[in-house]
Amino acid sequence: MSDNVESPRGGRFWPGFRQEVLGCLRHWLAVGTSGALVGLAGAGKSNLLLYLARYPKQLVQGSNASFAAFVTIDLNLLVDRQPTTLYRLILRGFWQQRQRFSESVRPLLERLYEEYKWSNDLFLVQTAVHDLLVAVEQQGGQVVLILDQFDHFCRAASPELTMLLRSLRDGFRETLIYFVSMRQAVIYMPEPDILGDLYQLLDTHVCWVGAMRPADAKMFVVQAFERASQQASDAEIDLLIDLTGGYPALLKAACAWWLTTAKRPSLAQWRVVLRNHAPIQNRLKDVWRDLTQEERWLLAELQNGHQTADKLAAKTLRQLGYRGLCEEGESGWQVKGQLLHDFVQTAVKRGLGRIWQKELTGELFQGSQRIEGLRPLEEALLTFLVNHPYKFHTKTDLIRHVWPEGTYIEGVTDDSLYQAVRGVRQKIEPKTAESNVYLLTKRGVDEGGYQFFPEGHPTD
Repeated sequence: MSDNVESPRGGRFWPGFRQEVLGCLRHWLAVGTSGALVGLAGAGKSNLLLYLARYPKQLVQGSNASFAAFVTIDLNLLVDRQPTTLYRLILRGFWQQRQRFSESVRPLLERLYEEYKWSNDLFLVQTAVHDLLVAVEQQGGQVVLILDQFDHFCRAASPELTMLLRSLRDGFRETLIYFVSMRQAVIYMPEPDILGDLYQLLDTHVCWVGAMRPADAKMFVVQAFERASQQASDAEIDLLIDLTGGYPALLKAACAWWLTTAKRPSLAQWRVVLRNHAPIQNRLKDVWRDLTQEERWLLAELQNGHQTADKLAAKTLRQLGYRGLCEEGESGWQVKGQLLHDFVQTAVKRGLGRIWQKELTGELFQGSQRIEGLRPLEEALLTFLVNHPYKFHTKTDLIRHVWPEGTYIEGVTDDSLYQAVRGVRQKIEPKTAESNVYLLTKRGVDEGGYQFFPEGHPTD
């Protein structure tokens, strides 16, 4: 397979393909660090990972490694969730990309794969992967494991499997790199601490994937039409990009509408037609579903022409900007893409904003609204959670920290805690949500408890 990028005509990729993202990954490879590609539904993460697998030489400039082998591991194929299967899946990935390894490593790789591809002995397949990485290390090479839908995998995987990936990377820090694809940041994973040092890497080294640059978006449209032997005018292409904001899934659906509509209305009517087009609506709902309550609230505020000077909100706005859902102009932040703007205006389940506490007065707020009607115990509970977010708190921990000093802890019943939790949820949770998004119940552990997400956990 050639490592030259395909030509614009008829190919899936083009010269200069998504350089804002590839530049970030190129830097990770040069310094030898793992990282996470984070993008909402339809942002094009899988397409980017396919590009890496096909054209690895586009990323290796600046790397000191003698060679770099990019290996895609499809975690969806891990049907039985067994450590042995994961090792064999990694070994098969190495074998499938054997041409990417140096000539001195390739014979060992082929022998190990043929010898252990059917083995159910965990120690043997683990040793095979270990021996192969040792050989790569001795040759001064690097292996980049490309893991798509990593957060989905971690939600279903046992702690043993996630710790396996962590220990494998820890054993070959200079040789093994993970490029993982996720819809949400690592903090929203069910057991992020299990990843150990890998958690810090995926939380620190983040490459946000979102709307395409205008040049990429234009090439995307041109290719879509050329594959169908069609050609659009510059005005039509520009309008499609403006309407969709260059967001890949929206742009793809809009191009499909253009190609399948025999009698297209005037350009002035496209916005109305497309915002009611079912595929466009479905793509927008997919994006909306992945957002936190704070992100939804901020987009609704921008759509209504409101700006915020809050530092935490400014950070969230920047992340929304990285995802291509809003952009900063001379007059402040605004929603990017006319179709998203219209959708936010009519979205039923708008967010309620971040829950925070005013430092001087101790008052609790949700977005810009003060939270009213909390009973003393409920206020104490929510105050504690606001000051200790994201962590798992057992029922015993909450009773010890929230109940008044001098309370006989053993005498506080679980029902008393449940009533306080219920009262807090009645004040902060969205009335239309199918499940709680701020204060989540933690199950499947020795002692039950809760996790609090001040910005609201994504509902996906």
